[in-house]
Amino acid sequence: MHHVIIGCGAAGRAALNRIRRDEPNAKITIISDELDPFYLRPYLGYFLINERLPEAQQLADAELSETTGVDFIMGVRVNRVMPKENAVELANGKKLNYNFLLVATGTRFWPQELAPEGTQYYTLKTKADALRLKREAETVESVLVYGGGYQALELTRIFHLKGKKVRWLAPPGFFWPRQLPGVTALDVKNKLDALNLDVRINRRVVQTLDLDGKRYRSFDDAGDSFDSDLIVLAPHEAPRIDFLLGSGIHIDRGVLVNEELKTNFPNVFAAGDCAQVFDLNSGQSVINFGWKSASKQGIVAGENMAGNNSVVIPSQDEFVLDLMGKRLLERW
Repeated sequence: MHHVIIGCGAAGRAALNRIRRDEPNAKITIISDELDPFYLRPYLGYFLINERLPEAQQLADAELSETTGVDFIMGVRVNRVMPKENAVELANGKKLNYNFLLVATGTRFWPQELAPEGTQYYTLKTKADALRLKREAETVESVLVYGGGYQALELTRIFHLKGKKVRWLAPPGFFWPRQLPGVTALDVKNKLDALNLDVRINRRVVQTLDLDGKRYRSFDDAGDSFDSDLIVLAPHEAPRIDFLLGSGIHIDRGVLVNEELKTNFPNVFAAGDCAQVFDLNSGQSVINFGWKSASKQGIVAGENMAGNNSVVIPSQDEFVLDLMGKRLLERW
């Protein structure tokens, strides 16, 4: 039995561990387009502030990378999935056959919706991004964070704690777009105001000048300007499913799956931020972003790939409590 998992985030790791538990002799292949995927993205902020990820996370990653009987294909993208052939095609031209497939590719950023023309900008999506930002942050004095949501809040927190002058500029609809219980846009704004942080809501960058090859001057649509050494974008995220186009696997905003996380092909599953899961309670297909829901979905997908009949009921609250609740606002 050969299980192929595309993606090594929270969902992919959870599925791997559950398959290994239920089918100790099964062949498992993990495919990731990153060379070093053994981390959880919510810890990237800690990595930027400190030299190392939290010790518990380091230990978990070391154990995962040393898991026996697992073939890790790193630094290679999946070009397409061919479910009628039970195969995936890799960017290097190789084909890989499977008995069961899990799509756990997470999300991708859309920086082009925000990127000021003629500037060099950064994002925080991968460990490689964090390494670049960490290097740049050693020499800069001021940072413009442009975008919104948890990512922008985390970036503002990071650079504030590193002693940088920070301005967070949030275009309309970006500041705190999620309607989440437990923390509201007003809660976030009050917290930032209490810290005397420079946050401008419903502002768009209309022009950015490269002053001297080192600094930028950004103008917003209210007529204000801000000089910065570094521009970091926090754009919208969308499920990473472009490689499934034309495959026959049903997609909408994400990969459409039932409550068992099966697609319209019974041996192809999806879990995590890329999955649009049928909710038995509401009768709708929903996407639940966040590492905890991704991990729970990965467990269910792994169990079902190993022959069980587990179901998942999406819950937005799990994401809130672990990333967006009071703990988030107390981290300052």
